[in-house]
Amino acid sequence: GALGPSEVWGSLGLLGQMMETVGERLAKAQASGDLDAVRATLLEAKAAGANAAEIDQALAEVNRLAELKGQPSKGADAPGGEPAAAETTAGASTTGESDAAAAAEARHAESDRRRAEAHKKKGNERLKDGTKSAAREAMECFTLGIEVRCNDAVLNGQLYSNRAHVRILLRQFVEAVDDCRRAIEYDPRNMKAYWRAAKASLHLDLFQNAVEFCDAGLQYEPSDADLQKLRSTGADKMAGQQQRRAEHVRTSTQEFNADEAVAVQDKVNNLNEQLEVLKGTIMGKQREKVRNSLVRAALSELPEESRVFGSVGRCFLLEDRGELHETLTTTESALENEIPKLTKAHQELEKRKDGAEKELKEMIQAFKKSGDNAAGAA
Repeated sequence: GALGPSEVWGSLGLLGQMMETVGERLAKAQASGDLDAVRATLLEAKAAGANAAEIDQALAEVNRLAELKGQPSKGADAPGGEPAAAETTAGASTTGESDAAAAAEARHAESDRRRAEAHKKKGNERLKDGTKSAAREAMECFTLGIEVRCNDAVLNGQLYSNRAHVRILLRQFVEAVDDCRRAIEYDPRNMKAYWRAAKASLHLDLFQNAVEFCDAGLQYEPSDADLQKLRSTGADKMAGQQQRRAEHVRTSTQEFNADEAVAVQDKVNNLNEQLEVLKGTIMGKQREKVRNSLVRAALSELPEESRVFGSVGRCFLLEDRGELHETLTTTESALENEIPKLTKAHQELEKRKDGAEKELKEMIQAFKKSGDNAAGAA
């Protein structure tokens, strides 16, 4: 079997006793840990007549130690002192290191995928409880799975789509639409993402958007009955909305409808609540972006070999500085894409709220006008 490090140095000590001058040089090389110097001294000892079998065995062990340290191994001289043998050994070592790195990367990717899958399964289990607290826990599980950032696009799409489902349950419709968009970016064939995006859009009275999401999904699955049904609902609601607007124009100067006015006022109040929630979300994302940027700057000043604590949900795990820096960079990039989308959604809600307030104001004016007309007739 291969000699251990202590046995190698023992063999080298015997060789040093055989050749005093070479032995002194060998002792210095051993003390310094310079494997190249040890290797050169061994070859010199072999040339001087030392036991060739022991020298070759020691050289093999030195090469093994060099590979463990990430240094290219250099084989013993081939017969006749041919340097090609050493070059071939070094080339094989480089190829081996490359294969080992690829295998390690594959193992890391599979580990990430399993972690993300575990978070998804746990989130699905929590949803079975059917309570709001369980829904919030499920959303946290899906978020943790997303934050793993595994390289499985389909799984990432499922995590975003599942989180959108929870957001719908919690009436976070704007955020649900945004999560569905991300799910579709990862996996354009995720039919549930199209359905959930359309469902959330209906809750926001964005009937045109709902129809468009259904149409996009039906391009991949034309026979999807759920999408067809939801599209029909969206189209009907859009037609009804247009009809109500036309009716409102015709009756704006006629009798005041108190029930309709109350409905419009409720709509205004609901839109105001959604705007406040979305505004808080945007501000939170902006703070997170600034915080990430500051932490990345601080990490850049640390030595590359440093290990630091990174937050994972409610816990902190020790990890390499480079890994945490890369994670923060990826998160900041995602935030840079997400914040403008949320801002656009906020602007759309503002327009809808302004439209509802204008409609309510016109109804009140019509009521006042009809009251004045009634008083004049009397």
